[in-house]
Amino acid sequence: MIEDAFKYSPIIFMDKKEPFRIRKVGFCEYTENRVKSSSFNRIFDFENFPGACRVLEYTYYLDYDIQHLYDLEHIWVYLNDKGIIAGAEGSFHGRFLNAYRFINESNSSDTNVTILNDSHVSFYSQPGKHAMLASPKLMYLYSELFSSCDRLAGIHGLDAPDEYVKDIHISEADNEKIVNYIRENYSFTPSMEFDRCEIVPGNYVGLYELKKLIPSYLKQELDRLGIIYG
Repeated sequence: MIEDAFKYSPIIFMDKKEPFRIRKVGFCEYTENRVKSSSFNRIFDFENFPGACRVLEYTYYLDYDIQHLYDLEHIWVYLNDKGIIAGAEGSFHGRFLNAYRFINESNSSDTNVTILNDSHVSFYSQPGKHAMLASPKLMYLYSELFSSCDRLAGIHGLDAPDEYVKDIHISEADNEKIVNYIRENYSFTPSMEFDRCEIVPGNYVGLYELKKLIPSYLKQELDRLGIIYG
């Protein structure tokens, strides 16, 4: 299964001034329609992409979103029975947006959106926030595209789902330390110029392995910041 993770791995472009990097990529494959994702609040619908019979879920973990500690983003690649890409979607602030139709219907020469070697869909990561989109132009739909990286940086402190913080409890004062740390160390103005992000094969793991790793990643970062939890 991990072999398919490499074979169809999306190509990610990140802002030249992006302060964060992808730490791990969790991978999971679903072969039944109308099943629920194991890491995102959604149910798959193969009928949205004619011919699709399975979907590959890529789950990207970063230590930070520009507004909080912890970030998990997603890309979904749909395949037909011949192993050809039939569709693709990217996560967008708790929802998901179609990328494949945009790729195939766009006639603009400046989007740089493509499928390379018939197996690698390219996505652009929103600066600081890391929503996965088919084109940087779509990022301007987000009203706080620039303010989230500066004026609104760090505002949520530690913000992770309950399953990852079962034994992590911090005070309001320590949460404010995280807010200030993000704001003081990572605030930036997006360049809106993008470079390809290199993800080495060793950073791909099974989704369930990634879910086991996330609490330890959070604790490592809290330790680094000198914040007591528990």
